[in-house]
This record gives sequence, C-alpha cells and structure tokens, in this order.
Amino acid sequence: MQNVTSEQSNECFLTARQTRARYGNVSDMWLHRRLHDASGFPRPVVICGRRFWRLSDLAAWERSAAEQPSTARNGLPHVGAEAK
Repeated sequence: MQNVTSEQSNECFLTARQTRARYGNVSDMWLHRRLHDASGFPRPVVICGRRFWRLSDLAAWERSAAEQPSTARNGLPHVGAEAK
C-alpha cells in the first residue's frame, strides 16, 4: 500500500468539462492544443480512462502564465494584438 500524505488526500481534481469551463468554456480542441504546444499546460491524471486535472497544477500554470509578457503568454499572441 502506498503512503498518501494529508496534502495529497485533500487534492482537488477537475474533469475535462470543469477545466474547460475554468477557461471560459473553451473547446476540447483548446485543451488538446495546450497539451501539445509549448505553453506548459499541466498534464491530466488519467483515472479509469477519464482525464482529471489537479486544481493546484492549473493554478500554478496560471501564475506562471501571468508572469510572462502578454505577447508570449501561453505561447499565443495577446488577444487584440495587431498582426505584423
């Protein structure tokens, strides 16, 4: 049996639907792209064939993305940025 710390046992997991809702009801393709681009988006935990994201991992990703310049945030141009 594996030892589980109190912190691990209190971890909150979000389903793919809840994760998409967290980012403005984005599509499943948005999740797919974040998992395959250089944005550093957290990998899901797969349980019984379903994807779950740790809330703490998503919050850490959001903090790191907020610290990046807006033109490079998440590897995507800033919304409203002019094409050059």
